[in-house]
Amino acid sequence: MKTSRTYYEILGLPRDATLLQIKRRYKQLVRKYHPDVAEDKMMAHRLFIQIQEAYDTLTDPVTRRDYDNRLNSQIPKTAAGVSTKNEAGASQHSQSWQVGDIPGCIRDAQFAFVQRKFDEAITHCKHALKLDPRNARAHAIMGDAYRALGKTGNAIRSYSYALQYNPKDQEIEKKLMNLVTGQVNKTARAAHPQTPQTRLAALTMIWWAVAVFLIIMIGVWPGQPISWLKENVPQVGLWSWNFIIFVATSSVVIGILISINGLVRHPDQELVFDTSSGWLAIPTGLFLLLGSGFFFWGAAVFYLVASLIQWNISKSVLITFVCVLGVVLLSSLTYREDAMRQVLLFGGNISFLSMLIGWYIGSSFRPLSG
Repeated sequence: MKTSRTYYEILGLPRDATLLQIKRRYKQLVRKYHPDVAEDKMMAHRLFIQIQEAYDTLTDPVTRRDYDNRLNSQIPKTAAGVSTKNEAGASQHSQSWQVGDIPGCIRDAQFAFVQRKFDEAITHCKHALKLDPRNARAHAIMGDAYRALGKTGNAIRSYSYALQYNPKDQEIEKKLMNLVTGQVNKTARAAHPQTPQTRLAALTMIWWAVAVFLIIMIGVWPGQPISWLKENVPQVGLWSWNFIIFVATSSVVIGILISINGLVRHPDQELVFDTSSGWLAIPTGLFLLLGSGFFFWGAAVFYLVASLIQWNISKSVLITFVCVLGVVLLSSLTYREDAMRQVLLFGGNISFLSMLIGWYIGSSFRPLSG
């Protein structure tokens, strides 16, 4: 990156800074100038290029020694004025015979890179840079080779030099920006290890806990049996509104969770559209939908038997059955003891239909797959 500041000035450190000071300062600058918190994203990227280049150079003993030597050599040149310019001209003239070797080194480096001999390509580039340290092409090829070897820090440094000596090379600038962005994200993940995947996993665990909590609340707040059910549907006469609401809500939450996390496909593909074929085509999904409102376990057994006959059993439906079974078992243990039999026999009716609602809600965020 083209800058008039030294690497020590970029990091805000003295020339005699220790390795520990450099690393500590680098982490501070990464947190301060992270592109995610900067309004000017492009400027933030350019700052990171400078910071990364300075860090990579000063943390390597060899490159730091070479860099310090270059800094020291610039001091007398500035003080000498015109005489330094004359000496530089004389030096350039004395080495002009070597310039013709540079194109050969560049060709050899390119040929080695194409053959995936990356170390050899780097060696040829270094020979070219001994003759002309400002050769942008040699720095660029060396950056490509380092990147292919997975040495990101070295690649960033080489690309930075290439861009410094040829600021108009947009391809090198793009490569450099991509590497720096990846390095910044890697550093940010190290400082803040909670990635989107871990956040999703954490939220999923929280909502699973909510579903279990709702079932536990059945025992904490069971409520009174519904008199209408007791008179007209004695098979579930001991159920209360609290029981029904808690079981239904918990099942909806579970249905959303298994759908959003990709554990099940879209319910239309599993239950509505008939994909069965052969001499016996039974609409198992439709029968399950209709029968689960009357007696879920009977409908589930029919679905399993018919699906096995047709070799068309659905993994998504099986996962839903397991979740329903879990809800029913936990509910029977937490609700009133004299209602356990009613819950075990008919609790699946409420749980499956409610879970199906949650299944549809979660699948609304994902289109039907082909």
